[in-house]
Amino acid sequence: MTETAAGPAGRPPDLLFCRRCGGSIARRDLLAGRALLLEGRAFCPACAALTVARRETLRAAAVSGAILAAAALGIAAWAGFRASRDAAVLARAAGERAAAAERGAEAAALRLAAVEAEARGLASLGETLGRTVESLKKDMAASREGIDDRLDGVERSLGALVEAVEGLRREVAAGRGPAPPLSPAEEKEFLARLDSVNTGERFEALWRLQRGKGEGARAAAVKGLADPEESVRYQAALLARSLVVAEAVPALVDRLEDPSAAVRAAAADALRRITGKDFGFDPLEPLEGRRAEAVHRWKEWLKTR
Repeated sequence: MTETAAGPAGRPPDLLFCRRCGGSIARRDLLAGRALLLEGRAFCPACAALTVARRETLRAAAVSGAILAAAALGIAAWAGFRASRDAAVLARAAGERAAAAERGAEAAALRLAAVEAEARGLASLGETLGRTVESLKKDMAASREGIDDRLDGVERSLGALVEAVEGLRREVAAGRGPAPPLSPAEEKEFLARLDSVNTGERFEALWRLQRGKGEGARAAAVKGLADPEESVRYQAALLARSLVVAEAVPALVDRLEDPSAAVRAAAADALRRITGKDFGFDPLEPLEGRRAEAVHRWKEWLKTR
């Protein structure tokens, strides 16, 4: 289990320890996207890239192996089918040759027609198998490209937070003692900032509202999950988790399909905290089909609430 050092009340821990190397991780590294928090396990900046790359490399190898195995099975089936067809052709030809003396020229014509038909069938089979092999090759290339695209998406998602939290680093590093809850006036001020055109102000407002106690802070989490900027959606998911906002569950389930891996990871973590459920969702799963299956299970569960 990853050890943590308790932070000020209403804020995440200031210190974690890397699951891989055991080194300490400052909370500012998590906010800056240099460190990574996956399924309750923390990884320092040095180990985060290695961990993500290793996961995706293993998944890519597994997908490629499965496709190659399917292609090999198809080729083996084709070879067996052709051998059995050839044996049938030879047997039929032998029977026709035995009766050739009685049937004469008519039998010879029939044999020729049978051979031509068999040749056309084998040619058609060869064309079909050729198209199948080409299709498998294209699917394999598409899988590799999809994995590369999703790795790029993870990197962009983690880097998107850097600009938004730049103005908060000094305050986080110099923090002293538990932060007091927001006063009604302060909470009102930060709620108003959620309508700002400045992404950084919306992000900071959601971060500070973690010290909020009113219904406004809870409603802000739901509103922030629909923000067009991924860094704001990410912070809204953290706010929903911090305040255990049950009314944000439907919006969090929608964010499991977010194009940003960082937002998907934060939403999944919030859902686990609020509902105690998981349904096997992996925010870094490179195959959309597998993620979609887990999202479907979440949506079916929502219908029973």
